[in-house]
Amino acid sequence: MEYPRFLVLESSSYEEDAYPIAACWSIADGQLKDVLIRPEDEWDKWDASNEDKHGITRKQIELVGETVLDVIRELSEDVDKQPVYVKEPYLYQKWLSTLYQAYGAEVPFDVIPAYELFNMSEMELEEELENLASNLLLDLKVPEERVRTNLELYARLLEAGLVEPYSG
Repeated sequence: MEYPRFLVLESSSYEEDAYPIAACWSIADGQLKDVLIRPEDEWDKWDASNEDKHGITRKQIELVGETVLDVIRELSEDVDKQPVYVKEPYLYQKWLSTLYQAYGAEVPFDVIPAYELFNMSEMELEEELENLASNLLLDLKVPEERVRTNLELYARLLEAGLVEPYSG
């Protein structure tokens, strides 16, 4: 079975000049990839109050984060021009554009609201994800666990015949 690609990003802040600092995405076979992103030199704004939300420090991403170029290469290869399903498409498109434009590139895939894949309203999807995450003892605030919950919901709805098989 081929799975849809889900993506969760963490950002430096929610300000206009925010940039992505961590990413988790699923690949075609349902496995997850998880990276910290080392900021470009000109990405110097940092909202320390946001560290409480995502638990990532500026020093941490500078020390162990992957380069922006490595992240965009890996993400582009894994997604392979398939649509990517996200919770907040406007923000994600903005953050992905920041990531790719650092190297003069365009985002090579479409960013689509996850609720469209599931044929639900945004509110209905979030409620379904919260219920499933609770049953699976997962935390939707943790990027890997949000992606995992999306994959599990997709598999369950597919098995029940409530969504169409993903065909890429």
